[in-house]
Amino acid sequence: MARAMKKNSGPQRNAPKNVLSRMQRVWGESPFYQAKLKGPAPDRLLYQPIDPFSPDKELAKSFARGWVSLGDETLECEGEIERMWDLAEAGRALMGFLQEFSWLRHVSALGDEGRVVSRALMKAWLDRHEKWSADAWDPYYVSERLMQLCSYAPMMLSKTDAMWRSRVLTTMARQTRHLALTAHRADTGFDRLMTSLGLSIAGYCLPGCDGPAERGLEMARRELRLQLRADGGHVSRNPSRQLKLAVRLQTLLKVMESRGFQPPGFLRHTVTRVSAMAEFFRCADGGLAVFNGGYEDDRRAVISIYEAAKSETGPIGFARHSGYHKLSASRALAIVDTGDDVGAQRFKSSGSFHFSSGRSRIIVNCGNGGHRASDWRFALEQPAAHSTLSFDGKDVSTPQFSSITHRRSEDVKGQLLELERRFSNQAAEARYQRRLYLSSNGADLRGEENLIALAEHSLGAAVWRFHLHPGVKASLARDRRSVILLLGNKEGWRFKSNCPELFLEKSIYCGGGGAPVASEQIALMASAFPLQNGQECLKVKWALQRLDGV
Repeated sequence: MARAMKKNSGPQRNAPKNVLSRMQRVWGESPFYQAKLKGPAPDRLLYQPIDPFSPDKELAKSFARGWVSLGDETLECEGEIERMWDLAEAGRALMGFLQEFSWLRHVSALGDEGRVVSRALMKAWLDRHEKWSADAWDPYYVSERLMQLCSYAPMMLSKTDAMWRSRVLTTMARQTRHLALTAHRADTGFDRLMTSLGLSIAGYCLPGCDGPAERGLEMARRELRLQLRADGGHVSRNPSRQLKLAVRLQTLLKVMESRGFQPPGFLRHTVTRVSAMAEFFRCADGGLAVFNGGYEDDRRAVISIYEAAKSETGPIGFARHSGYHKLSASRALAIVDTGDDVGAQRFKSSGSFHFSSGRSRIIVNCGNGGHRASDWRFALEQPAAHSTLSFDGKDVSTPQFSSITHRRSEDVKGQLLELERRFSNQAAEARYQRRLYLSSNGADLRGEENLIALAEHSLGAAVWRFHLHPGVKASLARDRRSVILLLGNKEGWRFKSNCPELFLEKSIYCGGGGAPVASEQIALMASAFPLQNGQECLKVKWALQRLDGV
């Protein structure tokens, strides 16, 4: 009986959601709601936003043939590209890619062929979803779709007849009015923020939609007040989200200025703070450091925010409210996550760090498995997928981290960052300390890891991982006490430690945003030390030093 009740709990739990979905569908298709979407039919765009993100021409070529792959999903309909709308599975990442019209950015790289593909897909979409559709008219999808249609309007509308132009522009206006009524229904806080900004931009771009634009602006003001920290960082602490937010805010500011509207006082200040925080994560290769579900992301988009970011007074070295420190010296850059990842925080990355020399990344975090199966996503959120301390094993007594504190000091010789974390299920005095020191010439990064007052069996399960970027070639010394690293820029580095034996193991890197790439990791295991009975403390030292003449 208990098993039967448990088996039925899923459908019973989802029943209210299904009923609500059916009610929304009936209401959306009703003539009463359709009447709410009527208004002036625009005959042109008043402003065309510039999309700073780079197109992927190879993806566009395969897409034009009717084949697209995203994460674990693949869709193929060669010769019948219009069937993509019918084959995409609802609620999956591939459907989002299609319904957000993200493909417009990529097919724009194909020139005339891109125009043919985009118009064929647009016609197929209109034939299926022009009036209303529960999935296609999801607020977030609508917002992203409108941004893409506004940005690539010439590709969709140039050298076409008046009937086609009218049909496309009219549906854009109807979707904008729909968004003004439903933007608050977006699933997550970040989705609501992006939806409100998309509504404002689309409203100011389309004639007769100033009312929805102002409604979106007011909603954006509320969401920014809730989701932005005092240093301009988004509450997700995700660098890729930070970049997207900065780009979207700058676009809104530009469209308002172009239309002759006076931007509200909060907007310019917010653009500066958010852009400066996005710039904080930029590495010398132009991409972003990989933390908390972010990616290296688009280098052209990162460059686009520079003008707004540089108006902030001086470079940011410490994001107090977002929980990041930046140590930089000469060609070396270290970015350290000092945020608190307890509670609902998905990515258990506190204490992890990124380290690069010039344009070559050395130590990284594994990245985001958002487009892959749930077991991938779960694995990439755990401490073991980050360059920090983790504990092997699934025992209930495995140490669980609590709050974190951090201190920083600098002098002419270098910069020192100290982190300390308590444990929630260990003795009151149990704690973990990590010290990172970067020399002033950028050629020497040293670390000290201290585990204090831990239970003996917990101490033996400790592992420090240093995930290497796929561009790094690693060779373990014969004595297994050091590792030689050869970077893409031909620099040589040596990683050494007081650990009796280093381990060079396989790893994976998803920070590029595409398919997972094989890489390696250096592992320091507490079990390699000659632990004595009753030992509760352990001190591990390591150094990553540049080799001259390599």
